[in-house]
Amino acid sequence: MSDDQNQPIREENEKKKPLFGATFSILLVLSLCVNGFLYYKYYKSTHAEDGQTYEAIYKSAMVKHNSEKTELNRELEEIKAKLEEAIQNNTGLAGTNSELEAKLDAKTLELAKKIKSGGIANPKALREAKAEIERLKDLYQALMTKDETLMASNRDLAAKVLETETAVEEAKTKAQTLEEQKNVLDEKVRNSSLSVADLKVVGVMTKNSKDEETFKANKIKKLKITFTILQNELVEPGNKDIVIRLIGINNEVLTNDNEKLMDTEKLSSMTETVDFQNELVKTTVFYNQKASFKKGTYTIELINNNKLMGRAAFILR
Repeated sequence: MSDDQNQPIREENEKKKPLFGATFSILLVLSLCVNGFLYYKYYKSTHAEDGQTYEAIYKSAMVKHNSEKTELNRELEEIKAKLEEAIQNNTGLAGTNSELEAKLDAKTLELAKKIKSGGIANPKALREAKAEIERLKDLYQALMTKDETLMASNRDLAAKVLETETAVEEAKTKAQTLEEQKNVLDEKVRNSSLSVADLKVVGVMTKNSKDEETFKANKIKKLKITFTILQNELVEPGNKDIVIRLIGINNEVLTNDNEKLMDTEKLSSMTETVDFQNELVKTTVFYNQKASFKKGTYTIELINNNKLMGRAAFILR
């Protein structure tokens, strides 16, 4: 191939060289930008605003926390020894120093556990332990400023300062349990009612000037009602009004002043007052009325404080 024939090819290659160089430069710049952006993201994710790495910050915090825990343990041991000496040397603690020493041991153990649990993930524990140690120091100063006699106020202060969270929680739980038991008992008292046994009703007729029992409706002059009130220690002793409801054959409530026995608005037949002293009370009452009794099935209900004591049925022939 002649030079004249190669000339167009050389010219074409000469044109491509600047284009390739420009493209390469652009790609290089873009690559640098992308890499720079990725490095910036990585740097932001691993460094704080002050330039420290988060790993370095964490290590520094761990060192600080461990140092603080070591110092708190030292202060705890020191103040415990001082308080033990103050309790032993205080003549006003005669008879109670053993109890206070036991509380001091329990309190120290509790604070030691709290210090151990403290750390970056639980900074609150260290703050609480530090505050409790300061209270122990204040207690020591209070004991040392008194003339070898622990005043009642300081004795109370010591008991309060040395109280452990476990003891407080147990006291709260016990108080809550007692309150719940009291509420249950109060509820039982409110809902408790008198009850009866041996509830019976028989008719009474007069024969030869003597009362005799009968179930013949046309011969009955009055009804004899007997029942026994049972013991119930949840019911307060005293006079109890027993409402007696006699319900007739047509579901009407009998009353001794209702001749037709049709007034169903009457809620009771009579009321009997009984002296209840938490002992068995055998009671007998009589009911009479102007109207004659009819044959059929009757019902009797005994009620106290709007609560049913007992119910029974009886038949008049």
